[in-house]
Amino acid sequence: MSAGSPSLRGQVALITGAGRGLGRILAVGLAEAGMAVGLIGRNRRRLDDTARACARHAAATTVCVADVRSPREIREAARAVHAALGPVDLLVNNAGLVDQGEAPFWEADPEHWWEVFETNVRGTVNACQAVGQEMIRRQSGRIVNVNSIFAVRGDVRYSAYSGSKASLLALAAVVADPLREHGVHLFDISPGMVRTDMTLSMAVCAGREDWTDPARFVAAVLRVARGELDPLAGRFLHAGTDDLDELLGQQRLTG
Repeated sequence: MSAGSPSLRGQVALITGAGRGLGRILAVGLAEAGMAVGLIGRNRRRLDDTARACARHAAATTVCVADVRSPREIREAARAVHAALGPVDLLVNNAGLVDQGEAPFWEADPEHWWEVFETNVRGTVNACQAVGQEMIRRQSGRIVNVNSIFAVRGDVRYSAYSGSKASLLALAAVVADPLREHGVHLFDISPGMVRTDMTLSMAVCAGREDWTDPARFVAAVLRVARGELDPLAGRFLHAGTDDLDELLGQQRLTG
């Protein structure tokens, strides 16, 4: 934390897909910054491992096994996090899948295609609705949807993933301003190509060496949690390449 930055101690984050990959990295980073963390995912063993890593920073944690595609399961998980840690200040919709097999759209397996789309879109909507209503009642809260450059530069090998991430941008365009009127700030942030199990499974990443440092994404989410990026709510931000301070300056000049 830089000098003069507000402390995040006492704030609560809820992270979906927290058992591995980017979700685990982010959970540990938020815990290190002093936040309590609620961890949601489908694999209890992995979630417990993330919780232990967070506990090394003396962070309060709670683990909830849930499938984000189920409105009931995500509502119950959100209530459990609230009961254990308190009201959620920051929701990070990180749970996601990517197309396997890299087949073109017309050859894609329909069941898998919809599994990817529903996880990425329906799962995000379910979590936003489960947590967002309490944020609106409190007139305070921040939501980060983990997005991707594939939302704006789609790839036919990843039609479900590209389409789902583009759908999140469309959703933000509709709801970000109304949410802001209720004190809730919504962000779409792409972490860049971070080296995880998911990205290593993608043909487009085969042989890749120029991975994005996940610390850039963690730093961006911490700035969201502190309210530093509120003027940029509703915009697509690419943590791997964007100069967030420059964007803030431009926003202040035009806003």
